[in-house]
Amino acid sequence: MNSTQAAPALPPPPPPAQAARSLAEAALAASEAWRQPLDPARHAQAVSQLYSALRDLGIATRGLAGWQPAGMPPAEFTANVTAAAEQLLLAWGSLDGILAFEGPGQLPDPDDPGTVLCHAARLAILAWRHPCGSGSDRSTATRLLSTATASLIAATASLAATAARHRTIGLQAAGASLAQVPAHLAAAIREPGNRTTPGPALEPARHPPGVPE
Repeated sequence: MNSTQAAPALPPPPPPAQAARSLAEAALAASEAWRQPLDPARHAQAVSQLYSALRDLGIATRGLAGWQPAGMPPAEFTANVTAAAEQLLLAWGSLDGILAFEGPGQLPDPDDPGTVLCHAARLAILAWRHPCGSGSDRSTATRLLSTATASLIAATASLAATAARHRTIGLQAAGASLAQVPAHLAAAIREPGNRTTPGPALEPARHPPGVPE
């Protein structure tokens, strides 16, 4: 007689702000790793990881846009965070041509910073699907998302600065879309009633030498 065994239940997603901090830490680590000299195979792998992370982060941010704490008017938070999500997805789409040309590549070590970034972005989809918490929690998550984006901007610039010619245009276009995200998130945090006491922020990754800030 055949028997089926139920798959183990997945652990619940972390609170939205905790997922945002994990994302910011992973983005910073990946950006620092991609500032180092990369051989062609590792560079292609990093671009593939960036592609995957941007897609999932765009999806996750669309979920974050629906976060409306009790007693707080919707105001423009949803519009601003939705605009940030669309720019993230535009950045993802800018890398389509590179991945179509080269393929996704092989999966790296699970402890590789790019892999950790991809996992953090995927976890954010679950954590931000139905976010709840106070206005302070929402501001903290949004601020950390902006910190993560700053690291991704630097990471994309690093990869573009050392890219082969057929990768450069897509990476530069992705960077241009990413550069629009922080302003949308800053506007979301500034809206009336969405205040939080600033916490210790992660230091954004630095731009590589020779790349404009």
